[in-house]
Formats: sequence, C-alpha cells, structure tokens
Amino acid sequence: MKVLFITGSLNQGGAEFQILQLAKLFQDKGNEVEVFAITNYSFYKYFVVRNNLTYSHLENNQNKIKRVFLTSKKIKQFQPNLIISYLKIVSKVTIIAKILSNAKVPVIVGERTSNIQPWHDKLHFNLMRFADAVTVNSISKLDYLKANFNGISDKTYFFPNILDVTEIIYLDKNYDQDKLHLGFIGRISPEKNILEMIRAVGCLKKKGHEIQFSIYGDGRNAGYLEEVNNLILSEGLTKDVQLMGETKEVFEVHKTIDLLILISDFEGFSNVISEAIASGLPIITSNVPENKYLVKDGENGFVVNHKDSKSIAEGIEKYMQLPAAVKRKISANNREKAEGIFDKDTLYIGYIKLISRFK
Repeated sequence: MKVLFITGSLNQGGAEFQILQLAKLFQDKGNEVEVFAITNYSFYKYFVVRNNLTYSHLENNQNKIKRVFLTSKKIKQFQPNLIISYLKIVSKVTIIAKILSNAKVPVIVGERTSNIQPWHDKLHFNLMRFADAVTVNSISKLDYLKANFNGISDKTYFFPNILDVTEIIYLDKNYDQDKLHLGFIGRISPEKNILEMIRAVGCLKKKGHEIQFSIYGDGRNAGYLEEVNNLILSEGLTKDVQLMGETKEVFEVHKTIDLLILISDFEGFSNVISEAIASGLPIITSNVPENKYLVKDGENGFVVNHKDSKSIAEGIEKYMQLPAAVKRKISANNREKAEGIFDKDTLYIGYIKLISRFK
C-alpha cells in the first residue's frame, strides 16, 4: 500500500512528531510511505533521516493558494492508496487538494487537540465531511465531535499516540534524596501555565523545600518568555529555575529530573506525558480528561488545578513527602501503564480495520 502523510512541517510539536511516528509504523509494516510537509522547518529532520523516511516539502515563501495546488500536484505524482493528514490547516489543504487532483483515494484526517473553538470548529468539521475518517487522540474531543457534528459522527475514531516503549529505558532512580529536580518539557507559551509553575516553586522554596526547576522548550513566544524571565527575577529564583532551551534529547532529560510537570490548559494525547510514564517518571499534571487518562491521581502522579499555584505546590509537596518505597511504586506503575497503552501492533491493526471500511 502507498501512503502519503501530509503534515504542516517538521517543526517541534506533538502532532508533527506523531505523524512521523505513524509514517514509520506503516513503513515498518511493509508499506511504501512518503512524508510531505506544506512548509519547510527541520526540527524533526533527524527522525526522518534516522528512519530512512522519504520526505519532501514546500517552501515557506509560497502563498496559501499555491500550497494547495502544489499539494494537489504531489497527490497526482505519488498516486497513493491512502492519505493521512494531521491538524486543521493541513487537513483543509489536503481535502481541497485531493478534490482538485480528482484522485479517488481515501483520506484520514487527524485532530490532535482537545481544545474547542466553536465557530472555527463549525467551519472546519463541516468541511471534514469530505474526509473518509477523522481520528482524534482526545477522549473529550471525540465526545464533542460525535455530539455536535452529524456529518462526521459515524466516522470519527479515537486512536492513542504511538510510542515504542521497548526503545525507552526504565529509569530506576534514587528516591532517598531530599532535594527535588522538577522538569518541564514543551513550548514556552501561555497555555502551558509556566508562570504558575514558577510561582509554585517559589511557594515551596519559602517553605524550606530544596527544588531545582529546569524548563526545556521552544521560547519563540518572545512576549511570554519575557514574562517568564521577569517572574524568575521578581521571585528571586535565578539560582533555582533555569531556562534550558529546546531539546531533542528528551530521554537524557528524564535521567536528570525526578518529577515531570505538565499543567496545560488543554492537551490532545500528550507525547511529553507518554514518554515520561514509559521512563517511569512520576508526573504532576492538569485536570483535563486526556491527562487523567494517562495519570491517575495518587497512583502514578498527581492531578492539580493548573490555574492555581497553591494547588500545584500542594501536588509537588505531596510527592516530596512520600516514602522512597511509594515513589518507587509510582515509577513502576507508570512503566506498567505505558506497556499496556502503547502497543504498536494493536494500533496498526486498528488502522487496517479502519482502512478496510473504505473498500
């Protein structure tokens, strides 16, 4: 089977990484695949090269209309048996390009967030009626789409993210130390609530706890990055909170931290949390359905109010006060949970069953 995967770019982001993982899975199962990006950014280019994925892209200076026509041209050239795209803008381009190409090929579009934007969603998901299937990695978004969009309610499906747990080392850490090394991995942007994390660390420092907080991520949002830096200064945390920049070496970061924090306003199916539980890292996370699917409060981490620094601080403190044996059990629970959720063969079989409905 020839499968064309259409993405916005190879830029840093969960959806971008997941479509590459899916392309690799289909390639590993013997399919001919190509990844096609409608812009040219290269954060994940290393993954493409490492896994010998065929890759092509458009240029950043091309306008929207030209991107649609060039995507249509790519469909005609590659002549796929299946097209898979992720994210709203890319899926719109894909649907229109497929119509223009006159190709008789099924299209699966992927929605990768739980965020709801009523008017935007109304325009987007009504257009997605022209897709053959819609996949989501968000339980709440699945329920929302089935309840509000009759045109796609019977062709919308939940698929968790892909993660090869066998390639991830389980970290059996030393849980006896008093000092905590807290870590964040992701975009430095408002929806991640980094300011509340810093305030929580400040609160715990004032109570006498020893905490080192390392923030790894893309800081292109200059305005928010300035707010983060200003808060670190005003809270007197310049020795305790460090901005480490973006990283491709996520699992090396896991080796250096004791507890991962991700308290976003919304998530799809978090790669950051998924990778952390596979490493055995305990997690502090926000009270949103997708995160609670991965993290059960008190069992393999703690769920907090992501808009309340006091609640965040309490979650971190609860973990710090646990006996070493309980921390070790939380770590083991995470690894066990990851091994149960992330089975690539099961996921691939699910896609094949879905594809068989198009014939």
